[in-house]
Amino acid sequence: ARSDTPAASPIRNEPRTEKKEDTWKCDECSGTNLMSAKRCSCCGEPRFAAFAASAAQIQRQEVVTKTDYNQNLSSMRPSRIDGRQSLYPRIHETMEVDPAALVNSAITPDKAYSLRPNAKATMPQTRFKNIEGYDEDQVSEDEAIVYISDLPSNIQDDKHLHDLIENRLEKTSQIKPITIECHSKLGVGFMRVRSTKIKNRLVEDIKGLVLDLPGGAHLISFSDTIELVSYIVIDKTHEKNDINLPTPSEILDRWIHLYNGEKPLSCDQLNIQFPNIYRIVSTSFDDFLAAVSNSDFLINKLFAHVYVAADCSYFEDLPKSTTKEQLETAICNSIGMKTVSSLSLHIELNKETNSACIIATDKARLWTTKSFIYINDRPISKKANLTCRLLVYPILEIHNNDEIINHTIFDGHASILERSGENLVLEISNKKIYDDCLSVGVLTPKGKPKLKMEIYMAGINPEDREIDTETWYHVEMIRYKSDIMQFTADPDHPIFRYKWSAEIWLQQFQNAQSKNPSNNVKSKNQSNLSNDQIRHLLQMTVMLNTIGAIRKKVYLINDQQIKLNLDSKLKTIVYNHDSLLEVGQSIKLSATPYTETK
Repeated sequence: ARSDTPAASPIRNEPRTEKKEDTWKCDECSGTNLMSAKRCSCCGEPRFAAFAASAAQIQRQEVVTKTDYNQNLSSMRPSRIDGRQSLYPRIHETMEVDPAALVNSAITPDKAYSLRPNAKATMPQTRFKNIEGYDEDQVSEDEAIVYISDLPSNIQDDKHLHDLIENRLEKTSQIKPITIECHSKLGVGFMRVRSTKIKNRLVEDIKGLVLDLPGGAHLISFSDTIELVSYIVIDKTHEKNDINLPTPSEILDRWIHLYNGEKPLSCDQLNIQFPNIYRIVSTSFDDFLAAVSNSDFLINKLFAHVYVAADCSYFEDLPKSTTKEQLETAICNSIGMKTVSSLSLHIELNKETNSACIIATDKARLWTTKSFIYINDRPISKKANLTCRLLVYPILEIHNNDEIINHTIFDGHASILERSGENLVLEISNKKIYDDCLSVGVLTPKGKPKLKMEIYMAGINPEDREIDTETWYHVEMIRYKSDIMQFTADPDHPIFRYKWSAEIWLQQFQNAQSKNPSNNVKSKNQSNLSNDQIRHLLQMTVMLNTIGAIRKKVYLINDQQIKLNLDSKLKTIVYNHDSLLEVGQSIKLSATPYTETK
């Protein structure tokens, strides 16, 4: 060292802090903090007053001299733990706790405590004696809980998730939580941090964390409270008669009694199509974990099962022949599993409305990343909510459509989907209003005959509907390949039952033939199809209608029904591109008995 270089202060040689005007630097994370801060604002590590005490402060201490103080500092340094300097010096004279217990208390909890949002943590608090004259309550800070949601569904290893989050937090935000607990099967977790300040930083500023996964980036979220959604399913499988389902309030009371916890935030029947399924929202992590270990119970002599932290989705307008087994197989194929336990995947099928409700949790959580399935090579999209379709009838000439949809009962949430004869189908955009309409069941237009309101069941009378742009050409047809074989496995498909309209078909075919773009009118869904592809689909439609007519043994021409007298011995031979004609023999051309037919 040069002679003009001042000797280093023994205080500055300490590894914890570096004094620099009105700030100090934490050697644990290199973060810069104000002198008034007692802990690092980045990592939460404490800044001990003994390390930053000035010479004047030391002189005011009558217990030790400056020389004794320096020797005391040397004796305070503990042995290294895992090759790093311990965060807590052994200050026997100035601390009220054993140093080993102090180190352990910073790593793992000595005592289990409640995770209820409103409950104060009962962790033992380490108290420091007044070294610099500050109040000890200002030095000590309570630990805090931060909840983690939206954990990736493709990682089932809790330890791996723990390491990913811990490493990412330390790398990007210089925050090292005390503990992190992940429940990968449920998609949620929590972590304990050293102070409310760190919690607020995570919740209010950082808000989330991007994890780099093999399948791509995934965002998890941080919050100081949590709403945990579960679904309770009442088993109706073995019930022969109509059952009296429990009310939501009865479900709530049973939940509180079973899990000895707080009253859940809400409990509601899912919807009128699936009244045996209840959606329950809890804000207690303790209740949540209790439900995991005790998910079956009895209520009103009915079996019930709790699907904890589950996802709910729907299918609508399913083929009438669809079964639960078909849906389960299709979902398993979608998520790449051979089978899924009924404790992880529940399928509720409503044959009357041709809809299904899918509840997925645990190992079936991968279903949340999928958007459709295939049944008989037909793609069926998953929906987050059921469409609220209301059937209003009988509509007479005296009734006015605008007057109906502007009725006060709909409160501006009604729109017309279609009108066919005396039936008017409305879509209600508010679920509560929709449920109220179904409960009331009657619509009374001012000064006009009353109308009935019922749940609309898609495809209830396909014979009354034509093959047009709404039922087929612009909606369903473009979802298929131009191959009739994909329809033969489903004899109940609506295309075999719709009424034929030659005029509408001819208009569609002419649109597909037109070379003038202005005349070539395509629907939004047809825009990615070539004219040639559309023509092949239209030709397929003719064949499908013919098959339907043969099956029904009747067809219509100008609203006139004509019966088919088919020979019972008639056989159908299907040819495809692999079919070959057998080589036979040459024969003379026979003379035709008539020159023409009339």
